[in-house]
Amino acid sequence: MLRVGRITGAHGLKGALRLRPDNPDSETLEQVARVFLERAGEVREFRLTAMARLNATTRRITLEGVTDVNAAESLKGAVVMIATEDVPAAKPGEFYYYEAIGCEVFLTDGSRLGTIEEIFSNGAQDIWVVRDSEREVLVPVIEDVVKAMDFAARRVTIEPIPGLLD
Repeated sequence: MLRVGRITGAHGLKGALRLRPDNPDSETLEQVARVFLERAGEVREFRLTAMARLNATTRRITLEGVTDVNAAESLKGAVVMIATEDVPAAKPGEFYYYEAIGCEVFLTDGSRLGTIEEIFSNGAQDIWVVRDSEREVLVPVIEDVVKAMDFAARRVTIEPIPGLLD
């Protein structure tokens, strides 16, 4: 399962929900037919019947079987997930964050730098937070730095630019 957001409450009286996606720019939810909601340790599958963007950080979704405000309010706080097999294939040159987290990072000379533990965007590009027991390095995910990504082998190779490892 891949977490994609959280239900923040009901939207209207007919069972619609407000969803705050973890990545507001992602269009992944618009391409899936089902979602899984986890609340209080219980996971339930729902058919996603409609979705609309309310603003930059919130979407309105409707789920099959959730037909009134009380049912919608009972789902407030639920984590929204999708099955990884339902995730649309990444376009060439793109990847999903969950694919990179946990990968070992090596330099082009073969030395190990650490493990990708977090990823965030600084607005211009993604940044990998690579840690080992001694240090943390912020690696920009740009063509000049990232030379190879082999997610099946859980390994990426980078060519450090001047100042990256200082």
